[in-house]
Amino acid sequence: MPLFSSKFNPKTIPVRRQDTSVLKNELGSDYASKELSLDIGPLKIKLGDFEVSFEEGQWIPASGRAGAAHKENLRLKNELDRLEEENNMLRLKFEILLDMMTDKTVEAEQAELQRSQSLSSLKQKSKKSKW
Repeated sequence: MPLFSSKFNPKTIPVRRQDTSVLKNELGSDYASKELSLDIGPLKIKLGDFEVSFEEGQWIPASGRAGAAHKENLRLKNELDRLEEENNMLRLKFEILLDMMTDKTVEAEQAELQRSQSLSSLKQKSKKSKW
């Protein structure tokens, strides 16, 4: 007998199966599939004038001022997310343009430096040839 085992092991209860043939024969297969389906809509609770529904793991107000405020908050949150994405894209574009402008500035300065060096070397050659 094992040292850490439980002495009490309950028997497992077999799962009951519903006989659907009676429903299909008497009421039709469409009705049977509708009645036996596991597609359950959102759970709603109404207390007086206040109504909430359970969707995606959260209780969401469905009516009244709280419902309108919740819908407005969701709309504003979605707009905030969209604006943050747009802002990030614009920052990325700005950095890329800044890098491109820096590269072009460096290239222009190097070309100017080479041009001035070539001009100075030509002047020196022309002075040497005169003497």
